[in-house]
Amino acid sequence: MTSLPPALPTRHLEAEREALWRDLAERPGHQDFFLTLRRIEALHPELPRLGEAMRPSDEPLRVGQPPELSFAPANVTGVIQTPKGRRWLMQRAFGLTGPNGALPIHLTEFARERAHQHGDQALARFLDHLTHRFALLFYRAWARAQPTVGFDHLNDSRYARWIGSLFGIGNETLLKRDAAGDMPKLLFAGRLARATRDADGLLCWLRAEFDVPVRIEQWCGHWMALGRAERSRLSKRDGQPLGGGAVLGGSVWDVQHKFRIVIGPLDLPRYHDFLPGGRDLARLHAMVRQWVGLEFEWDLRLVLRRQQVPRAHLGRRTTPLGRASWLGHYRREQDAGDLLLDAERILRTRRTPSAPAASPPPPPFGATQGTP
Repeated sequence: MTSLPPALPTRHLEAEREALWRDLAERPGHQDFFLTLRRIEALHPELPRLGEAMRPSDEPLRVGQPPELSFAPANVTGVIQTPKGRRWLMQRAFGLTGPNGALPIHLTEFARERAHQHGDQALARFLDHLTHRFALLFYRAWARAQPTVGFDHLNDSRYARWIGSLFGIGNETLLKRDAAGDMPKLLFAGRLARATRDADGLLCWLRAEFDVPVRIEQWCGHWMALGRAERSRLSKRDGQPLGGGAVLGGSVWDVQHKFRIVIGPLDLPRYHDFLPGGRDLARLHAMVRQWVGLEFEWDLRLVLRRQQVPRAHLGRRTTPLGRASWLGHYRREQDAGDLLLDAERILRTRRTPSAPAASPPPPPFGATQGTP
């Protein structure tokens, strides 16, 4: 499951709204009251949620009730459009009149008689103005108790805040903070809420989010740079005796703090998605950062299907040098897994653990310098 789809353009929203109102007018008995209001609310993302608007002009509809003495055969009975373009959703699921209404039954009979025999809708319309507000508050109470309705508006979902509080994103200021998005995190809230973060959990999360073959190689050896204060120096005796802690050089070989994510084999378009500048590399980096924090080093190996390996051609931007280009004819016996990326360095994020030891800073005068 991925993040919520982007909002529809205005012209698409208008078409969806007209189709919904047309369906309500043609088949009112097939509609559910709560689900109808939910669809209308979802198709008006620019307006306040139903039942929360301060003014009626900020609401996309009015809710009314026809004064009838019979028991309702369906929740929704029809749609009325005023000369000014205001639409009324007529329903019998909730209201003041009718056999189940709050008012005495003789008032329903009187309002029905005035409407049907004299063409006088004054009393019915007056009661509808009260019914409208109460009905939307009734819907708001129902919607707040439904987790699925809350996710229609993720920015204002109580359930999203409650679930996010389990692993540290329950505050509104903590949402939308990285490229991973909030929905993938909420989907795996059970695993993210655990105190221990294992490789199996990260593997399941990446496979579910990207839908590609993924495996994790643990305990990858690498040269870990030492800070100036941690390097061994002559005449320094605090915990660095020869043969018992002293290190010759500015880096040390380590296999405990690095792992490797291997993605593939992929086809060429999907391979480009994980390259620098692609749509998925930043998301992958944010998800790994959310899972392991800054404690571990990691890198990414991309594997391209051998049938998809392109040949390098001058003037083509689809095969960037050093990342998706091979000279000559590629061997067809195995997939291309030559590319190894350091996503942290590529995205220029700040890391507090050890930095790569390619070019360590020079030691102070008088200290020994080793070569890994």
